Amino acid sequence: MSDRRMVRLRAAAAASICLMASGGAVAQAVSIEGLWTGSGYAEVTSGKRERVSCRVRYSRETPDVFGVSAVCASPSVKLTQTGTVSRVAANRFVGDLYNPEFDVSGRVRVVVSGATQTVTLSSARGSGSLSLSRK
Repeated sequence: MSDRRMVRLRAAAAASICLMASGGAVAQAVSIEGLWTGSGYAEVTSGKRERVSCRVRYSRETPDVFGVSAVCASPSVKLTQTGTVSRVAANRFVGDLYNPEFDVSGRVRVVVSGATQTVTLSSARGSGSLSLSRK
C-alpha cells in the first residue's frame, strides 16, 4: 500500500471516529446577526418586577463574536445597553452589557433555538429574562 493511500485511510478513520463520538452529526453553528424583538421581564434587587419589550441588534465582529445594541422599555423606564457576546457552543452565547445612563454592567446569556432565542440577564442591580424572535 502506498504512503499516500495509508495517509488517506488514516484521515478517513479519524473523521469517522470524530463523527461517532459526536453522535453521528456535526453541530451547525447558528448566526444571531440581525434584528430580534420580543418581551419578558426585568426584576430589580428590591423585588419590583416589570414586563419589558426589547429590540436587540447583533452585528458580527468576528465569526464567533457579535456586538450587541439593545433598547428595552417597561412602563416606568427605557433602557439602552451595548456590549458583546461570544459563541460558547453552536447555539449558545455569553457576554457582557453596559448601560451608561445608570452605570450598570451585567452578564448576558443567549440560547438560540431556530428563529427564537432565550436571553437571561444578571447584574448587581437585578436580573431579567427575554424571549426574542427574528425580525
